[in-house]
Amino acid sequence: MRHVRAAALAALCVAVTAASAGAYTYTGWQQYGDPLPPIDGRSMAMGGAGMASADGARGIGLNPALLGKNQGLQVAATAFGMAAEESRDVPLHDSFDGIIAENTFALNTGFYDHYMLNVAYTPPDDLTWAPTVGVGYGPRLDMNYKYHVQYRDPDSQTEPNDKILYDYYAEGDGAVSAFTVALGQEVYRDVHLGLGVDFIRGDFEDRERYVYPPDSEESDSETRWEYDDVSGTQFTAGLLVETLHRVDIAFVYRSAFDLDVDDYSMSATGPDSTASGSFTYGYPDAFAVGFEYHPRNLIMTTVSFDVEYVRWSEFEDGSVEEDPELDDTVVYRVGIEHGYYDDTQARFGFIYEPSYVDNTVARTGFCAGVGLNLLGARVDVGGRIMMREYDVGDATLKETTTQAMATLVHSF
Repeated sequence: MRHVRAAALAALCVAVTAASAGAYTYTGWQQYGDPLPPIDGRSMAMGGAGMASADGARGIGLNPALLGKNQGLQVAATAFGMAAEESRDVPLHDSFDGIIAENTFALNTGFYDHYMLNVAYTPPDDLTWAPTVGVGYGPRLDMNYKYHVQYRDPDSQTEPNDKILYDYYAEGDGAVSAFTVALGQEVYRDVHLGLGVDFIRGDFEDRERYVYPPDSEESDSETRWEYDDVSGTQFTAGLLVETLHRVDIAFVYRSAFDLDVDDYSMSATGPDSTASGSFTYGYPDAFAVGFEYHPRNLIMTTVSFDVEYVRWSEFEDGSVEEDPELDDTVVYRVGIEHGYYDDTQARFGFIYEPSYVDNTVARTGFCAGVGLNLLGARVDVGGRIMMREYDVGDATLKETTTQAMATLVHSF
């Protein structure tokens, strides 16, 4: 099971003063997946904020109460791409153990893409008692990563013909996605309630390989872990209050949920090296609050701010005897949107996202984007650059993740 891989990676990390493996990038990979917030291009440009400001179909995943602001039929289609890069800088020592330079001994890149679709429908005005219905589909946990490093004999300094010990490859592929059904309704003037249910499904696999040079006494080896028929159900409740002067407030609660891996298998090079079975991951619940501030009526500028607390310390891993010791995280997202009289918008944002493996290590992201009308439809484009740098042993790890998202919204 995954604890076998974790042990193998841990042994490797000790040997080469590396860190735990990572999603998108090797050292940032978190074996329980990299959460993908159900946002659109507008929210992407605003640091991921929007629990109190996204409207209609775009808000299904962020806060189902936002469905109460929808009118008619609205469709939102989103394309999401990510380019990741990781490098490791290690010091080169002279014979007196002095540092003479920094050497990058691993440089890894990868590109991953996802797609989302949301639809919201509000009944006619003569059915004011009927809530808005929303359905959507999109990724929730990303399991993609790629990593390759070539290990060389530290006692053999004969560049460019250093003695190669072996090449190590770690690869992950797949995602866990959710089909969402949600309801939203205005229950009182400018007060909206919403409830959403995520039917989570997916499959993914991991693989690691050791490749040795032809003159080595070691043989190449490969281990593969496959997770099929992965399923779970999560509930989301939301509240949106717009009755306060210049400030809208949203509250969102996402329930804990079990992710059942019904078909697990492991295969490795060598005799009697297969295993299969099933187990359950217990993911934690989350609490979030969002704000939208309108400075002045004559200035078409708004400020959005979201805070989300996830209790990762409650995570349960049914594949091992003891649950992992993960850290609770608090994610901060802030965005500014300025509107122009030609119905276009400029947006900027910032995000601070700690890792649940170690919440003292966090990605910080800077975001920007635009919104405009195109042939009767709404187009929102956003992008951000996420960065993280920290030390593990003698190595300095630098991670950069570039993300871009485009959403096409059409109302009927």
